[in-house]
Amino acid sequence: MNVEDRKLLLLGLLRIQAMHGYQLNQFLDEHLDFIASLKPSTAYYTLERMAAEGLVQTHAEQPGRRPARQIYDITPAGEALYQELLKQNLSGYAMGESGDDIGIGFLADLPPAEAERCLALKRAILQEKIVQFEEMAGRITLSDATHLAVRRTLHRLRADEVWLEEAGQWLARAALTDG
Repeated sequence: MNVEDRKLLLLGLLRIQAMHGYQLNQFLDEHLDFIASLKPSTAYYTLERMAAEGLVQTHAEQPGRRPARQIYDITPAGEALYQELLKQNLSGYAMGESGDDIGIGFLADLPPAEAERCLALKRAILQEKIVQFEEMAGRITLSDATHLAVRRTLHRLRADEVWLEEAGQWLARAALTDG
């Protein structure tokens, strides 16, 4: 995820409500981990950079006897950047990058039986994810725009399932010609 995507994500969440860093990270982990993987240290760093740029403002809050924590809130400059980043994001297209593609590029370097075993494990994980996202899609209302991200992820998972079947067929043909 590039810097602009991180800013878009964090500014979008801060538009919903002012939050401290732990709240933001917890929300990301619990609700948006399928959209973006953002390490807490990266989120904090990005928040501090945005504060220095005037995109968010901070104030200290001390609930009870707990240590003070920084609350982040979007500024008018942050709102303007958020709107611009949102338009850029929705107007463009980025190819998905995946470490999976690296391994697939070297699939033929494994003995066919081992490659088939690995692809079977990948297929099982993929099928679990499909079930998870089908359940998630059933819980989200259509009025919540998050359902669009869930549906897109589900479509990608199903496309990967079809592709994985093709990879298995290729592997079977390759094993026949080599054997």
